[in-house]
Amino acid sequence: MLDSAFDRPLLLARCSVLRWFDRALLCTVLHCDDDMAERLLADPAIEVCANGYRLHPDMAALARQHLLDQGPHAETDIHREAFLAYLARMRQSQPHTLRDEDECLYHLNALFVPLLIQMEWTSMRGYAVQILRLRPQRIEHRQRLRLLVGYAMIHLHRHERGERILHTLLNHAQLAADLRLKALKALADGAWFRSRYDEALGYYDRLYQAAIAADDGIYQGIALLNRSIVFHELEAYERALIDVERSLAIFRACGDPIRESHALYHIALFSLHLGRWDAARRYCAEAAAQFTRLGMQIYLGFIAWCEGLLAHISGDQEASAAAYLRGLAIAEAPGGQQLSLALDLHVNLGILYQSANSHQQALDHYQHAMANALRLDRQHQICLIHFRRGQVFEQMGRPGRALLAYRSAIELVERMSSSTTIEDVKISLLGTTQQIYEAIVLLCIWFYEQKRDRRWLERALNYVERARSRAFLDALATKATTQQTLAAAAATPARLSEIQAALPDDALLIEYFSTGVVPRGEHLIARIAADNRKLRAILVLRPRVLAFAISHQQCELFTPAIDPNRLRPPVNDRHPGRHLLLGHLPVTLYEELIAPAEAMLQNKRLLYLIPHGPLHYIPFAALQTPGGLSLLDLCPAAGGDGLALAQAPSATILVRNCLGRAPSQATEVLALGFNDPHGPQPLRLAEAEAAHIAMKLGGQALVGAQPKRAALRQIGNQLRYLHIAGHALFTPSDPLGSWLLLSEGDQLSAREIINEISIDAELVTLSSCTSGTSSVVPGDELLGLPRALLYAGAPTVVCTRWEAVDIVALLVMDHFYRELSQHAPALALRNAQVAVRELTFAQLTDLLDGWNAEEGGLASAIGDPQTLLEEIALVSRGGRHSGMYFADAPDQEVHIAPDPHERPFAAPLLWAPFMVIGKG
Repeated sequence: MLDSAFDRPLLLARCSVLRWFDRALLCTVLHCDDDMAERLLADPAIEVCANGYRLHPDMAALARQHLLDQGPHAETDIHREAFLAYLARMRQSQPHTLRDEDECLYHLNALFVPLLIQMEWTSMRGYAVQILRLRPQRIEHRQRLRLLVGYAMIHLHRHERGERILHTLLNHAQLAADLRLKALKALADGAWFRSRYDEALGYYDRLYQAAIAADDGIYQGIALLNRSIVFHELEAYERALIDVERSLAIFRACGDPIRESHALYHIALFSLHLGRWDAARRYCAEAAAQFTRLGMQIYLGFIAWCEGLLAHISGDQEASAAAYLRGLAIAEAPGGQQLSLALDLHVNLGILYQSANSHQQALDHYQHAMANALRLDRQHQICLIHFRRGQVFEQMGRPGRALLAYRSAIELVERMSSSTTIEDVKISLLGTTQQIYEAIVLLCIWFYEQKRDRRWLERALNYVERARSRAFLDALATKATTQQTLAAAAATPARLSEIQAALPDDALLIEYFSTGVVPRGEHLIARIAADNRKLRAILVLRPRVLAFAISHQQCELFTPAIDPNRLRPPVNDRHPGRHLLLGHLPVTLYEELIAPAEAMLQNKRLLYLIPHGPLHYIPFAALQTPGGLSLLDLCPAAGGDGLALAQAPSATILVRNCLGRAPSQATEVLALGFNDPHGPQPLRLAEAEAAHIAMKLGGQALVGAQPKRAALRQIGNQLRYLHIAGHALFTPSDPLGSWLLLSEGDQLSAREIINEISIDAELVTLSSCTSGTSSVVPGDELLGLPRALLYAGAPTVVCTRWEAVDIVALLVMDHFYRELSQHAPALALRNAQVAVRELTFAQLTDLLDGWNAEEGGLASAIGDPQTLLEEIALVSRGGRHSGMYFADAPDQEVHIAPDPHERPFAAPLLWAPFMVIGKG
């Protein structure tokens, strides 16, 4: 109630909120008595309008500024009073006037953002329902009110009803643009709340495009901000930061300080998870100041969460607990409980007490977090809380309870994964839960070691399979179902009995599993101080490698004493794997990863290797025994040629999609070759190699500048063998964008192979630089060209880990296809690698002479054999260049006479990059 003194500026300021008014409204909305209303209506600043009175337009801006000076909620309070006054008028006069309806909806619409900011979802729904009961006359009003009901229902966690309302609205062709944007936003939020991340990202993308079409900058920023939050939950922090920084620029350009403050807070949060402490503190302080200035007190609870985590990371547990509890007091305040914020705070308090070995307090906070997560239906958080509880039970020496908690977490993870259809979202989701699989595998191993019950070893192996390449396995199963082929390729991982039944008698499979791999680059875990050991132990498990050696009749466990983090290539390494050829590493890796299984290798001709994590970068063919033998030289089978090697993304994919494939009925052979003569590193022999291979196999060669993709798409299902020689490029930032260069401007990416190409070939050979390089992403998913070709239908792929020398590729492929007529691809490649490794200059001279006599095209591409031999001799003895391309022009005229007995290609750098993926 205003005091008896007539405060003209304040009264005029409050009038600025009303589009029109009469004496009754002044008394109701501004709490004026009759005398004050009379004086105000007589004021020169008030003018007569069609409906009664209004503030003169010339005074409106000044008056509104005076109102804003009264505090952040002053304008909202007047809108609320006006809305309630018009609502009362509508009730009192039935049928109500259209004028009252228009004004009532005008003020309710003005309340939308304040109600959203203060999270007054019950009020939002209640206001809308009250007006709907009065049967609004305008269709746009009815749509707006239903939007508010649906929006509120989503945030009150009554998702199904809210979604039905919003979907019905979106089906209206005449729906106003702003309502369409709000409906899309609410549907996206609902999907995000329930951890349906692919669906949420799809809606946010639709929202962004709709906002562009409507020229609505605010909702463009909202779409980007909310999309960044989803990426954050998927631990794609860099991607999240890009989107939120774009949203901040938009909100500042649009002059929206409320949403600007939200963007500032989330930049602080994402910076924190990237280990950028200074940036996190700076943005956190800026957001806190803005929240305070705008009267958004509830959001100071989020600031407290951020400050608590920063304190915990720095080792100040007392300050961390104080900040979390301060935030909890805000989140759980009577009448304004914020379950989502309380959930996050209880989880972090659980981690805090867990790191202090206060186990019961940790469990109490996890229990509170679980209750909130269940009420909110936050499936992802429920899963992670189960995992944290399992960790505490292990610390308390209660392994049985820990196992139950981990199982509950994994069941939920796999349920969420099965309902996620976008592959990169599924990969990210599984990546955030990788530690759960690590924990349960290690716990099963503990039970096995304690009880000596082999069923625990089988359970451990089953969880290893469930932890790796699941997104790829699901994609293969979906494709098989769609095409009604490979009926056995269900998405459920294979068990030990199935793996053993599928393995040939002369094969051994070694499946590796690594734990405790620290994220690369900027990440919170990598930046935690070394002396904060207890927190590090909670956030990342101890680095270990497990090895399961499996034969047709046997399964044994080995535990190599090796830290998987030390196997990772340097950041931005263009040739991942080459670093493991240095020094004694080939011998050390053999002793740790292969030697323990030597007894099981007896009478075996084929070794299947299923690497995990950083072990994918190991060039296994180059590993050496302490006596100097290469792994390829082991001859465990009597009378054998040596040990053949093949790799696979997982044992399940190997036995079902490679070994389980029926033999191809196709007969055609196609070889593609392109030298890229105008590129920065032109090849000399790729086209000649393709023609040579086609001639040897009686197939067709497509070489030179002619386009080749269309031909491959057309006859892919008719091929028995496909050979591609030329350049390939691995792109670490977008592994599925890695490509093969088929001709000038004709790039075929891994993504395009997945989407456009179907191959029924027994074998695809990529005699192309880095064609076998893959990015190892969370969930042990391998992204790159081999994955694409396996998906396209090839059971066996031959490719290279790093750049292959032009002449070496030709020699290996010549020997490989010669051997292929008698042996399977893995053994054929092994024999080809050994032959090239052992090749002397005298033998190479004879081979070149034979090609010169028999194949004019190949001889022409090679040029003068003596010049080539001199170049090879120069490079093999540590001469110019890196030895990667012999086609470069010489730096200077240097002539070195080759020694006839010298082996110019003996270095593993030259022959070790070639590998077989798949059936072998």
